[in-house]
Amino acid sequence: MCCTLRSVVAFGIILAVIDIMHGLVTAGFYCYQFVMDTFYLCPLEMEVTLCHNKIYVYEQLFETRVYIGIGEGIAGVIFAVFYILALVKHKPSMTWVWLMKSFAVISINVYYLASWLIRRGRYDHINIEQPEDEKIFIYAAKGLTLVQILIMMVFCLIGAIFTYKVCEERTASRRNLRHRRKWESNEATAPPLGQYEDEEAQYLNDALTNSEKTLPARSSKQSLTEISRADTFKHSTGV
Repeated sequence: MCCTLRSVVAFGIILAVIDIMHGLVTAGFYCYQFVMDTFYLCPLEMEVTLCHNKIYVYEQLFETRVYIGIGEGIAGVIFAVFYILALVKHKPSMTWVWLMKSFAVISINVYYLASWLIRRGRYDHINIEQPEDEKIFIYAAKGLTLVQILIMMVFCLIGAIFTYKVCEERTASRRNLRHRRKWESNEATAPPLGQYEDEEAQYLNDALTNSEKTLPARSSKQSLTEISRADTFKHSTGV
């Protein structure tokens, strides 16, 4: 059956691996931007005035986002590993913690994309034409955001199935444990069938075949009814 708990866990691990790749790409892209914008933001042939303008625009719009992006990629890898451990340990409540990271990533990207679109017009008088590296920066942010949204949609589907399967398995385990305890308690209190009837028949046969017309000694304790019956039988045979 394709929708077993093991298969759901396998699909969840595959999704977590994809999310790890997403986090590594995010961290790598922003680390690359940090290096390029720190050491290669202004080419040697660029005029000094244009270089200063470009540095100013970068500091106002992109510098903070680069630092947040590096932390975002590292946090994404950590949350994905935590998600894999929760799947293996069958902890549905721990798997849903991953949504915190997903909502945070989407919110940060949407905020900065909106901020770039709104605030970029204020610097048109400094740089009339938007540099190519800024366009790549924005396109990459849009792509990473769309990928994160797709991962979150698949995660919600897998998370719902995983939670249902784990709850179903735990309910079945509790039911089996309850039946087992009930069966063991019945076996501990109920006497074996036919035990008393067999002992009584054997006792009477020994009494009838005894040549001395006396009752044999019993290994088990006798009740008052059995003692009375033995006395009556002894007096009747002595007449």
